[in-house]
Amino acid sequence: MNPVPDVSDHEPDGSLSGPDHQPGRPRSWPDHEPDRPQSWADCDPDIRDHVTGTLDAVGVPLLGAYLHGSLAMGCYHRAKSDLDLLLVTPGSLTATQRASVARALALRSADRPVPGDLEVSVLSREQAATHQHPRPYEVHCSSMWTADILAGGVDHDAPRADPDLAAHITVARERGVTLLGPPAETVFAPVPRDDYVAAITDDLAWAMERLPRSPYYGVLNACRVLAVLDGGPATVPSKEEGAAWALDELPQPLRPIVRQALSCYRSARPVPAEDRETDGHAWDEDALQAFATYVLRRAGLSRAG
Repeated sequence: MNPVPDVSDHEPDGSLSGPDHQPGRPRSWPDHEPDRPQSWADCDPDIRDHVTGTLDAVGVPLLGAYLHGSLAMGCYHRAKSDLDLLLVTPGSLTATQRASVARALALRSADRPVPGDLEVSVLSREQAATHQHPRPYEVHCSSMWTADILAGGVDHDAPRADPDLAAHITVARERGVTLLGPPAETVFAPVPRDDYVAAITDDLAWAMERLPRSPYYGVLNACRVLAVLDGGPATVPSKEEGAAWALDELPQPLRPIVRQALSCYRSARPVPAEDRETDGHAWDEDALQAFATYVLRRAGLSRAG
């Protein structure tokens, strides 16, 4: 693996700087040992067991179960990636069932064998088969919801809809893995491209606002979104594929920070939970701001505030 330039020591034009750097001498971002990229077909046994055990733990009949995200697309990295699932039930759930399923998923999250969390949405057959944006769902569990679910702070009587499901369903239909039930394209109604693009650009605006707090996710997510906007209707790239596109297509001064983000994403180096979003490194906020400004302009968005 070639050393990845330390973008925290880059000027906006890509040149190296920093208090400890002497002009003209090379300086590299730490050369992380890359993790093994995993797919569902060759993932570690404990990851496979955790996913299949989650399906068993939900406690309600399932019509189908679908893996999407990095593990479905062959770029799951154990130290960084999340596990993304869509589950489909034959019918609607009662509030009691929703609470029970949500708690079961939250407990599975707490018992996970990897740093990355479960992100699971449960839809009824009718919700899956009927396109609506945002798409209604029965239950959702992710790192942002787990504590409230376990504390009993979620109202399971209230109807909910999630615009992100337009993106998740698109990936599941185009590149997902069927774990249980019929193929995803026969269960989920197709998502119009405009709704898919709306979902990923809304997420992009959010990611750019918090880029200093979550830099490598934000950079790679931005690359993926720009690749979609630049591509045709069938463009559904992973984060790594989006980064590969960006390293060919973005202006040269922005490419080092993409390489930095990709190196951190692929890294096998464990980091404490509180450092996971930054990979335990300092990032140049000016470089991140320059990247965000370019991305938002190219995507036709404007920075909040």
